[in-house]
Amino acid sequence: MKPYKDAQVVVTGAGSGIGLELIRQLYPHTKNIVAVDVLSEHLDRLREEFPNIKGLVLADLSKKEGNAPILKWIQSHWKGVDFCFANAGKASYASAADQDWANMDQLFQLNVHSPIQLGMALKQIFPTHPLRHVITCSAIAYWAIPGYSLYSSTKAAILQWADCLWAEGDGDWLTLVFPIATATAFFEAAGPNIPRAFPIQRPQEVAKSMLTGAAKGKKKIFPSTLFKNMLFLNRLLFVLQPLAQALEFQKFKNWVASKNSQ
Repeated sequence: MKPYKDAQVVVTGAGSGIGLELIRQLYPHTKNIVAVDVLSEHLDRLREEFPNIKGLVLADLSKKEGNAPILKWIQSHWKGVDFCFANAGKASYASAADQDWANMDQLFQLNVHSPIQLGMALKQIFPTHPLRHVITCSAIAYWAIPGYSLYSSTKAAILQWADCLWAEGDGDWLTLVFPIATATAFFEAAGPNIPRAFPIQRPQEVAKSMLTGAAKGKKKIFPSTLFKNMLFLNRLLFVLQPLAQALEFQKFKNWVASKNSQ
């Protein structure tokens, strides 16, 4: 954790889940943390748990102007950002025909445009300051799961953007993280009684993996060794992903049936 000693760090989606765990693991090493969340009550709890935290910013990153309060705070207080963990995001679970496409713009703004725009803005505002911009992507960018057509499309978009940036030779400052399903309020936020995908990882493990990988300047971080191995083995066996999808499809069918019976 040496690179985080007194480092200037931004964490979005800081009030719960992975974001909260990132702050818990960072706080012993630096108080120069800007915690960003969409709920004021989350920020109040953060202030209670971390009384010496540098900044708390209320921002709705599902809106096009969502990054503005973050950038305004940073420009007023700092001369650069060392690490930015663009972790805020939201899921959507339904059959493809029933996805909430009316809110597609907001979901893409939150999951795709906001983390990209935040990183690019920090690079432009502080062109000479070293930045490590870490975006929470998802294993679902590689591994389709029934019910997540809209959500997975946002994560696939992030991955393809990053791959193009790296191919252009201009992405040494960028890291993507690919967590599997995490034991947080993720599923509850996606909708009522959402089935939990397998396997599931603890947010503490994901945050630790993110911090370690970011400190080393890794381009891609896979917090789950099991999932990384499954990706590799599937290239050889070609059956792991279809088997996993079949299991998730059965969960999806049961969820649809339960929903229709209500």
